[in-house]
Amino acid sequence: MWWNFLDRSIIINVKTREKRYAVIENGKVSAIRIRQPGDAAKVGNIYLGKVADVKPGINAAFIDIGGIRHGYLHISRLPAFVNSKNSNPTISAYLSPGQTVMVQVKKDETGQKGPLLTGIIELSGEQIVYLPEGKYTAVSKKADDADRNKWRNRVRKALEPQEGIIVRTAAIHAGGDGWRDELKCLRLRYKCLLEKAAQLKAPAVLHEKSTVEAEIFRELVRLKSGTVIVDDAEALARLKALLAGRPELDWSFELYSGKQNIFTRYRIDRTLEEALKRVVWLENGAYLVIDETEALTIIDVNTGKYTGTTDQAETVLKTNLLAAKEIGRQLKLRDYGGIILVDFIDMQRDEQRAQVRAVLEKELENDEKQTRITGFTELGILQMTRKKTRKSLPEALLSVCPVCGGSGKIESPETLAFRLERELWEAPYADYEAVLIECTQDVKDCFCGETDVHLKRLENLLGMKLIFHITRDPHPFYAIRQFGTAAGLAAKGKDPN
Repeated sequence: MWWNFLDRSIIINVKTREKRYAVIENGKVSAIRIRQPGDAAKVGNIYLGKVADVKPGINAAFIDIGGIRHGYLHISRLPAFVNSKNSNPTISAYLSPGQTVMVQVKKDETGQKGPLLTGIIELSGEQIVYLPEGKYTAVSKKADDADRNKWRNRVRKALEPQEGIIVRTAAIHAGGDGWRDELKCLRLRYKCLLEKAAQLKAPAVLHEKSTVEAEIFRELVRLKSGTVIVDDAEALARLKALLAGRPELDWSFELYSGKQNIFTRYRIDRTLEEALKRVVWLENGAYLVIDETEALTIIDVNTGKYTGTTDQAETVLKTNLLAAKEIGRQLKLRDYGGIILVDFIDMQRDEQRAQVRAVLEKELENDEKQTRITGFTELGILQMTRKKTRKSLPEALLSVCPVCGGSGKIESPETLAFRLERELWEAPYADYEAVLIECTQDVKDCFCGETDVHLKRLENLLGMKLIFHITRDPHPFYAIRQFGTAAGLAAKGKDPN
């Protein structure tokens, strides 16, 4: 792409209500993350929950944490169970309806499933993760066996019997006793959580996880150097402040002030559009077909227009190797999680399957999410899992079509409303008094907000009257129809009877 000079960069669009950022590695977009208001990820949030129901048959309880759906808490994620010597307990021995319990979100709700919860609280620092009642010790897998054993013995001496700890790679690289200071701080933070819980009525939020800027900071730490381009001066200043005292991170910062939306300017929108498509074309004319279901994600590899130049086995292998590399990229880009099945073109030899697997593993080497490839089945299907903590990109941006009843997907009213807002920022409104927008009622409602709060804010900022003409359509829709005077467009903006 033409922005290949931005070999490693993060493009951040936070000027409007929908917060977006894209990560570029080796000249290609490796991840796009979008956070819409009201749909923020809850993973890591800590709640004082109330037990809504106990199900001994599945040894689990459903916990009210204040959301639409109750969270799911299995007995194996209760500190009392972890520390118990009872070999055959039931959930009823630990929880009963109406009881309060401190829980943390491990996985966001998806589809018809509520959030996955744990009672084993984890508090994260830069060098360690502290588990106040985890009774568990682990060391980063990136360390060799000798270092891991040394660190296990070292940290266990600093823990109380019920406490647990996970030593991060940062602690190993840093050396010294910085982790001990973090341990003290995290213990104090947990004490404050307990005090706060004692004063609140369930369900209540005890701790909300990091913001979008904190997510970006983790990317800055992971990538270590590059260019950050932001379309908001205040956000840029906050990100710079986060890097204060981190001389090992070499990032340059640029404020983008162009009229064109920053995602459009750097062609991220084009990649985003492609990331929502079912078919992904490969450079040799072969293609992938990706289907995301409630239970799993299925990827099918097809030769398409590619027939090769030599024998069939070589054609199949070349296509599968190319597909494996692109599949790794698409998994990270679209943020797919859970069970993933890949139907590669059938290969006859084990060494060919090993080559394909190696390419996929290499592509996922620096994946922020934990992945596990279990291998090929007898039918030649590659099985793998990728940790799922939030909705995938298509799941977050697309909604079930009311016309097809779910066999296809369309852009949601929220997505269109935020796109309309961005287009209005780019429109030549300075020469006009008003603009006429044709749209469906659901798009207008999302755009304007309750009591038209967002409409009034945008009209003040743009210095222009926004006039809506409501059209009836089963699909969410909008179009900017005309610029002109407020009086001239007012009559056209009347809703149909």
